[in-house]
Amino acid sequence: MTKPEYGNVTVSKVTYDWYKKNFESNKERLRKKGINSFAGYITSRLEELMERDEIFGRYAPFLEEFGYDDDGSTVYIKDNKKQRVVGVRFNGDQLVCDVDEKNDCVHVGFAYSLPKVYRAMESLGIKLNRRQLVEPAAKAHSLSQT
Repeated sequence: MTKPEYGNVTVSKVTYDWYKKNFESNKERLRKKGINSFAGYITSRLEELMERDEIFGRYAPFLEEFGYDDDGSTVYIKDNKKQRVVGVRFNGDQLVCDVDEKNDCVHVGFAYSLPKVYRAMESLGIKLNRRQLVEPAAKAHSLSQT
């Protein structure tokens, strides 16, 4: 029986197994973060998603995923503020914006948040560092204030 302050969510067996496998293989790292149970792990993942959705909903509502080139090396982002499509491409181990000619603009920050881009980086062995995630998000925040 579920406690009154909790709710239930039903997911497919494939989804459940995927999260359970990730939890089991990362138990030590998760314990260091104070996550000691599978339910705690799922709660933390949902909280991360809610935070990401809130940040991008608030700070980058003018950006949309538009498409990818055939070889997957460039993501196209529709910038409704600039009223144009912007290309963000892989350049070595980082993403670079074709319009701003930078690796830390709001377009690059948005691209890092896209699951398809993140999966492509993982498959290429590219590791994200904190600077790559924080600086573009800070720029997105400052741009949204103007």
